[in-house]
Amino acid sequence: MKTAAFACLAAVLIAGCDTPPREHDTPAASPVADAHNARNALDWDGVYEGTLPCADCPGIRTRLTLRQDGRYELETQYLDRQPRADRVEGSFTWQPDGTRITLDQAGDGRQYFVAEGRLIQLYVDGTRPQGPLAGNHELQKVENPGR
Repeated sequence: MKTAAFACLAAVLIAGCDTPPREHDTPAASPVADAHNARNALDWDGVYEGTLPCADCPGIRTRLTLRQDGRYELETQYLDRQPRADRVEGSFTWQPDGTRITLDQAGDGRQYFVAEGRLIQLYVDGTRPQGPLAGNHELQKVENPGR
């Protein structure tokens, strides 16, 4: 009797462990990178202006126009040194994370972090300025395209 009860219990346990495949099983979703970034979530195209730091002059008056098609126009004027601004045009590329842009060789490879209503000029190594003077590295958006 004990042997028959044990055999039935073992059969039930074994049958319960075997789950048949379901027709509607879907593979586990692979993690998706957060697609919310400056490139696709901000109104980044337009005109940005400001005076950026200069090691041996009062500053560099800067005007950077970014266009949706990946082109830019950059005007820079070293204060107390240049009577007129230098002007270059070129193209920029977005970094894979969608938060930074890099100007082409005409723009000396300058890098900017794109934020809401402003650009932050990055150091040559791509790091962001820190500390109390970090705000001196910002260009403020002054115009939207077509205005």
